[in-house]
Amino acid sequence: MHTRVDSTTSSPQPLMDDLRAGHHDLLIATRRPRGRLAALPLADEEYLLVAAPSWARHGEGHPSAEDICTAVRDVPLVTYAEDLPIVRRYWRTVFGKQLAARAAVTVPNLYAVVSAVTAGAGYSVLPRSLCEEHLADGRLALLHEPVEPPLNTLFLVQRPGSDANPDVVRVRDRLQHAARTW
Repeated sequence: MHTRVDSTTSSPQPLMDDLRAGHHDLLIATRRPRGRLAALPLADEEYLLVAAPSWARHGEGHPSAEDICTAVRDVPLVTYAEDLPIVRRYWRTVFGKQLAARAAVTVPNLYAVVSAVTAGAGYSVLPRSLCEEHLADGRLALLHEPVEPPLNTLFLVQRPGSDANPDVVRVRDRLQHAARTW
């Protein structure tokens, strides 16, 4: 049995609006939707402060959080959004303060952030799931290891009425099953 799956990426709110308008049946969202949309917690993402090994030396020998913040001050920040949502959250949660940096490089999505940081463009905060392989093989370096890294819950949101379509149910069920290993 074959099921056609089309995917798109965007910020959460436009995707929620499109789902409500009937343009999507399922959505993996980085925040719980407001209103009448049902959302199931799918998986938790753990965020990590990373850079290419060539930039990692800026953080070496800086054991405290304050020293890490100072050490990366001269390293370019790479992000997917000008408002720096993931990086700002990391700073607020881990360091207990507001981020004072601006993005030096802005790319379209988190996959592009991984590529740019791996290529040496600077540092960023990334979900572990996207950069774990790069950390394991040395293409990325962990700049800071907090006692409790920030987590973000991913939600599986389904358009009301779409469960009448067996293909939507099948994809939803597979996503829920696959998310157990994320």
